[in-house]
This record gives sequence, structure tokens and C-alpha cells, in this order.
Amino acid sequence: MTGPLHGVTVLEVGVFMAAPFATAQLADLGARVIKVESREAADPVRSTGPFVGGVSSTFLRLNRNKEAVELDLKSDEGRAAFVRLATAADVVVENLRPGAMRRLGLGPDELLAANPGLVYASASGWGQDGPLAGQPGLDIMAQARSGLMSVTGDPGAGPAKVGVPVCDLTCGLYVALAVTAALRHRDRTGEGQHVDVSLLESGVSLAVWEAGRYFATGEVGERHGTAHQSQAPYQAVEAADGWITVGAITPNTWAAFTRALGREDLLEDPRYESSSTRLARRGELIPEIERTTRQYTTAELVATLNAAGVPCAPISDYGEVFTDEHLTQRGFFWDAEHPVAGQVRQVGSPMRFSRTPARRDTAGPDLGEHTEEVLAEFAPPAVPDAGDDLLVELADDVLTVTFNRPDSRNALTFAMYEALHAACERADADPAVRVLVLRGTGDKAFVAGTDIRQFADFRTGQDGVDYEASIARVVDRLEAVRKPTVAVVRGACTGAGLALVAACDLRVADTGARFGVPIARTLGNCLSANTISLLVQHTGPGPALDLLLRGRLLDAAGAERAGLLSELVPPEELQEAVDRVVGDLRRGAPLTQWAAKEIARRMRRRLLVPDEDVVSAVFGSEDFATGVRSFLAGERPDWSGR
Repeated sequence: MTGPLHGVTVLEVGVFMAAPFATAQLADLGARVIKVESREAADPVRSTGPFVGGVSSTFLRLNRNKEAVELDLKSDEGRAAFVRLATAADVVVENLRPGAMRRLGLGPDELLAANPGLVYASASGWGQDGPLAGQPGLDIMAQARSGLMSVTGDPGAGPAKVGVPVCDLTCGLYVALAVTAALRHRDRTGEGQHVDVSLLESGVSLAVWEAGRYFATGEVGERHGTAHQSQAPYQAVEAADGWITVGAITPNTWAAFTRALGREDLLEDPRYESSSTRLARRGELIPEIERTTRQYTTAELVATLNAAGVPCAPISDYGEVFTDEHLTQRGFFWDAEHPVAGQVRQVGSPMRFSRTPARRDTAGPDLGEHTEEVLAEFAPPAVPDAGDDLLVELADDVLTVTFNRPDSRNALTFAMYEALHAACERADADPAVRVLVLRGTGDKAFVAGTDIRQFADFRTGQDGVDYEASIARVVDRLEAVRKPTVAVVRGACTGAGLALVAACDLRVADTGARFGVPIARTLGNCLSANTISLLVQHTGPGPALDLLLRGRLLDAAGAERAGLLSELVPPEELQEAVDRVVGDLRRGAPLTQWAAKEIARRMRRRLLVPDEDVVSAVFGSEDFATGVRSFLAGERPDWSGR
């Protein structure tokens, strides 16, 4: 069995507590977590004792179930490798000081542009904005500002810190919760986002009773030691050999408590009739209770009160906690093997699943332990050799991609898709490129869809899902190019060709161009939600459905009326029009152009909906198999609706 987040890949750029604790939860739930560090800026917890075999004992637990990759994010090579990882990942979690990742060119805007479905989570002391954002923010500072220290400790004593780094840890839990929620949103819409969680707000969120009192009465919370803010007795009381906690606040538990102690006099005393009156007289009530409890050991008190049904527990130190019989019998603790430290006992996950149990694999990794294998896995894919089928040429500051299969009406092979993706990468990476232009060879077609012969090997609906995902990857990359893109259309622009044209920023066509998706007449397959949303963005839902349901082609004039074209000219004026459009783009402000593209892209992606079930059903149908056979045989398909 695998955890519920199996298949999710998380990159962590984390130090100390909040981000590493967040990703520890995600790793426990089955996510693959890759911890990124540099030798000069390794997680400081690695050097925090105590040590086992020279390895930080705390690090071995806080970073369990993770892989470790060493990258210098201040170097071009390190940043490029991180972008490759982030482009393939589902989640990035970081807790550097706000702005640090942006200064490296690895902020949420940059990485979401490269991977629109990415969930980018930032944990920080005070949040990503606001007056305090730039200040250092450690747990004790957040405990101070959040009010937690003002209500922790004994009455009349000075402020006390919660014994564990509660703001760090709560922030980490909120990050993990936010990431899973953002992944749910991404699964429904395809849309990633930036998550901002602060230690301060995490600490303030715990003030449930204090907020209830302040916003109702204006009273400010105070220190009450172990006692409850508004009920009594709900606190620690002293025994002969230690302390126990008791919560006897309801009428039934108060009665059971007093009777179990043989103190019916307290039960009959009208001053202690209700929890509120007991709270008002807590200063005299607790010493009276302790006059009796000090006559018994903690074990005797716990046994007596448990038998009476009174909520109670001994106050255990961690030596007792880590050997507790109840936790041991429930298998809460487990051992992870480490090559130096040996068996490393782990504190288990409190999340128990009946079908997808929490992961129990490895102790925290050595610095850079998995660098070689992870970077090899996420190395830039070898671009299939498209030969002369796709030509890429840089002239001045214009990068031109030419689909060059005129005998097949420039129908795209899978190798051509990958080569186009690589060309988009080049357009963004090369500062000499100002404009990317797509065009087809000859006057018969821009691109007449995907080469249908490649569908002959499809056997299941999943083949179709994988195909549409691969096309969406290329279309998304084309749409996300930071420079302006122009499609030059002559002849047929159908199927995937229309998707590419729609993903470009501007479209220049001559009067002989034709546009459409005739698959309802020819193949019996379907488009992804990604492609349909591109068509809807340009033409509106009505014209897009008209194209898809009737399988008809729009002539150039019809495409212009539908809003698909930026320029429509006679064939002999096409190149002149392209030069004019490109000239306008070259004179524009690059950042202004990028901003307009990026905002339009984000708006479009909000339309995306889950589509795998639909795509799988269609590509797995008898009709699709019939359509492919008929197309290759040059016959008209006989649709069955199955």
C-alpha cells in the first residue's frame, strides 16, 4: 500500500523547523520529498546536537523519508537544475526570508510561469508582505508577538515560552494542510498557486478561548499556570510523588471526582455548585483539593479517578512518553535504518489511515546523498531528432519555427512536438530572442493536426489521456513563452495545429487559410479541456462548440469574424503583414508584453476542469478505433456510439 499523496513530488528549500516539518508530514503521507541544500548553506539542524555517529539525532527524525540533493542556487547551473526539478514537481516548500527566492530568480512568479500547476508554499516569520515581512522571525519571537507567551506560565511570574517551538510546528502543519488543499484545487482546475503561511498568524490562530473572551468582553487573557482560562477544576494538582491533571468541569464529573476522593463536602458546598462559581473561587478550591490528593501517589489517583470515570492523566516526562505502554502497543514508534547511526527510533505520524497508511521508510539523508541519481532522473529530456521535419532559425532577434512536412500537410509527429517544446525553451533562455514565430512550409497547410499513423498503436483510454497530456505540455509551454509569439497561417490549420495557433499571442493569416477540428467527422476522438478552453478564449463557447460538434472548417473570413485572427490579408501580402506585426512587437516594452500575456494566461487557466475521465472514455471507445482504421484506409467511418 502507498500513502495518500503517493505520486506527488515536493521540493523543499528548508532550514530549521517550519518547512522541514511541513514536508515531513507530506513525506509521511506518501509524497516524494527532495530536500535541496548547498554545502555552504546546509540546513543548520544538521549541525545541531546531540549527535549519533556524528549525525544530528534531530535531523534524522525531522527529515525522514526524504531525498537530499546538493545544489548551489547562487550559480547559473544550480538555478537551472532547480528550475528543471520545479518544472516537473507538484510542490515547492521554502522558508527562507521573504524575497530571497525571488532574488535568485526562483520565486513563485518565475516557477509558476514554467509550471502553471505548481503549488508554491512559503513559510516565514511574519508573512510575505506587511511592515514586519523583512525582519528575522524565529519561533520565540512569534510566540512573543502572537500573545502565547503572555498566557503561558504561572500567575504573577514572568512570561514563559511554550516548551516546544509551537509556532514553528503549527506553521509547518498549516503549510502541509494548505498544500494538500491547493493540490485539490489544482486537480480540479489545473491551476497552481502561491501559499503564504506565517509563524505569527499560526500562533495567533491558536487563541481560541482568548479571542472568545476579548471580542465578547474586552478582557485580555492572563497567565493561569496549568489551569483552564474559564473552567475549574481543569488543571494539574499535586500528588504525594508528583502531579496529575484533572478535568472535572461537568456536573457529572465534578460529582464523581469529589466522591472518588471522599470529599462529598465539596460537592455539597454551594460555593462550588457550578464550573463558573468554582472558577471564581479557584484560589481557595485547589488548595482544598490538594489537601486530599497529596495523600495518594499519582498511580493511585489515576487508578481511582479512572475507575470513577473522571478525566485525568499523569504528567509524564519524555522518558516516560517515549516508553509509554499505550503508544508502544499502538505501534506509534518505529525504527528507520541509517548507515552510520544504525537503528533510528522515529516518532510516528498521528494520522492513521485504514487504506493508505503513513510511510515508514528512511531516516534523514546525508547532505547531497541523492544528488546524482535525482539530477539524472530530472535531466533535460533528450529531444527526439525531428530531422528536417521541424526547422528552427534565429534571424536578427526573431526565432522562427517551421513545420516542414509539406507532403503530409505538416502533420505533427511526436518528435516534432518535443522539438517545438525545446524551441520554446530556447526562446525564453536566449536574451537575443524578442519574438517567436511559427509557420508551415508550403501553401497547403500550417499544420493539419497530428500524424494519425501514430494513433494506430493506441489500445486503451489511458493511451489517449497520456497523449492529450503530452500535447497539453507543449501547448502550455508555447502559451507561457515570455516573449510575444506569432502564428503565420496558410492553408489548413486543423486539430492540434489549431491548438498551437490558439496558444500563440497573435495570428496572421491569408485569405486561403481554413480552420477547424473535424474529428467528429473523421477520427472520433476528442480534445482536452486545455485545448477547448483555448478555443473558447478566442471565439467564445458558441462558435467553439459549433466547430467541434459539426466538425466543419471555418474559412479565413469566418475565422476573422469569430475573433481568431489578428490580421487577415491576401496571400501576396502575407509576409508584409507578418513583418509589420513583428516590427510592432519588437518596439514594445518586453515586461509590459510579458505582463499582458501572463495575466491573460492565468485568466484562461481558471476555466480548466478535470477531463481525464472524458478523454479516457473517448480514446478507449470502439468509435475511436474505427475512426483510426477508416482514416488510414481512406474510408468513411461508420459510427456506433460505443
